[in-house]
Amino acid sequence: MTEKKELDKKEIYDLIEELTKKGKTTTEIGLILKEKYGVKSVLEATGKKIGKLQKELNLKGDKLPDEMLYLIKKTVKLIKHNENNKKDMSGKLGYQKSVSKIKRLRKHYVKTKKIDSNWRYSDQSAKLLVK
Repeated sequence: MTEKKELDKKEIYDLIEELTKKGKTTTEIGLILKEKYGVKSVLEATGKKIGKLQKELNLKGDKLPDEMLYLIKKTVKLIKHNENNKKDMSGKLGYQKSVSKIKRLRKHYVKTKKIDSNWRYSDQSAKLLVK
C-alpha cells in the first residue's frame, strides 16, 4: 500500500475547484478527497466545509441544494416508472411523498435564502433539471 502525503490548504482548494468544475457534487468531492487523497475531513484540514469553500471560490452559482436535487432526481425516476406502470399504487404514493418533501424543503430553503422565493416545483422543470 502506498503512503498518502498530507495535502495543504492550497492543494485542497485547488482540488475542490477542479472537481466542482467537472460537475461533481459536494458529497462526491468529499468521497474523492477521502479515498484518493487521504483527506479525512475537509473541515479539519481547512476550517471550512466543502459547500462554504465552493461559495467562497464562486463556484456554486445558482444551483439548488444537493438534498433538493437528489429528491428531484428521485421524483423524475418515479414519474417515468409511473408512466410505464399505471396500476402501481405504491409507486404513485412514493411520488406523492417525494413531491411533498420537495415542497416542504422549498419553504425551508426560501426562509434561509438558499433558493429564490420565485422557484416552484413542476414535473416539466424537474425533467429538464435532471437531464
